[in-house]
Amino acid sequence: MLKALRLAAMALAATLIASCGPAETPKATEVAPEAAVTVFAAASLTDVLKQVGAQFAAEGHPAPVFSFAASSELARQIEQGAAADVFISADEAWMDYVAGKDLIDPASRRNLLSNTLVLVTPSDKPITIELTNGVNLAAALKGGKLAMGNPDSVPAGKYGKGALEKLGAWAGVETSVVRAENVRSALRFVEAGEAAAGIVYGTDAKAAGDKVAIAATFPADSHAPIIYPVAIVAGKGSVGAKALVDFLSSPKAAETFQAAGFGLN
Repeated sequence: MLKALRLAAMALAATLIASCGPAETPKATEVAPEAAVTVFAAASLTDVLKQVGAQFAAEGHPAPVFSFAASSELARQIEQGAAADVFISADEAWMDYVAGKDLIDPASRRNLLSNTLVLVTPSDKPITIELTNGVNLAAALKGGKLAMGNPDSVPAGKYGKGALEKLGAWAGVETSVVRAENVRSALRFVEAGEAAAGIVYGTDAKAAGDKVAIAATFPADSHAPIIYPVAIVAGKGSVGAKALVDFLSSPKAAETFQAAGFGLN
């Protein structure tokens, strides 16, 4: 009897073990795929950042999504909660603005690029002028318009107004100024022949090719240094955002920026 009970118990145990099947191997923790990074960038970076973004994607990252506009407009969009991961401004003032509202990660901020400021004209209507103290820009315009970014907010316009004030030319041309929404819009006025001249960055003039002619370059000491800072938006420090900001300072990106006419910081 005792032997029979032991045999029954052994059979039951075997049945239970068989019903459980082989032990399952725990699954490795799945890593979320890298998400595309949304970059809010100054309009003057339009062409070159598209190239750099393609280089970044070629290294196995999702292609960045770019939104180009005046730095002032982008800063205010970030302030209003726009879905940006990275911000690149055409001046330090608008980066300081968002930083003052705790909207960027201060540890991620760095000065990325520099630029020059030039006076351009339609290529078929060149102007001969030297941008020195006391220059009579109004006379050179011959009643035409001067296109520039809105000097109240757009970095290129602020640099331009500052330079003209330093040279003593602002008062003579103020009423002739076409206040564009960003530097690329100012460039288009000149390309279309709707303005006799325009104040844009050297890189914009280079990107325009033979559509415009550079009449003169503003002396570096006539305006504040043109600096492009970059930073990750607060709370958006993803792997992708950090990787992109690092890539912007890589030798490969640096070569592309320099080929477009930008200086490095």
